[in-house]
Amino acid sequence: TQQDPMDLLASAPLVNAAGAPVAASSLKGLLVAFYFSAHWCPPCREFTPVLKDFYEAVNEPEKKFEVVFVSSDNDEAARLKYMKEAHGEWLSLPIESPLRDELKRKYGCCAGKEQASAGVVERREGIPALVIVRPDGSEVSIKGTEEALGGPPALKRWLAKV
Repeated sequence: TQQDPMDLLASAPLVNAAGAPVAASSLKGLLVAFYFSAHWCPPCREFTPVLKDFYEAVNEPEKKFEVVFVSSDNDEAARLKYMKEAHGEWLSLPIESPLRDELKRKYGCCAGKEQASAGVVERREGIPALVIVRPDGSEVSIKGTEEALGGPPALKRWLAKV
């Protein structure tokens, strides 16, 4: 049986933008989005600042929304550089985490060049992709990148589906 991604996250090595470990329990009560992206991808570099602004806007005055970055970068140095240069204060999975490929398989989101190596049978979205999930890991929307472009009202629509 497939494990619930939120259960999988419970033991995942989540880190914050500064690289410090963060307990998955910090996600409790928040709407979570998995952000599939990479520094080498021009459309990703274009969307990341939009997501950062969205993240900051919807989390004022209180935090309601968390992003977990699922990198398609080639190595940890590239992931860290991308996080430092462009990302918001959200969470990430280190490159060595096997959960990265597991999430890519579950949601069908990955770069075309990594589809075979990540074991993604049905690629539903390329990168960037923003998958909004319920607390149990079930999908609210796989079209988060397009929806976030509309600004903070997207959060209300996602929350209404939870």
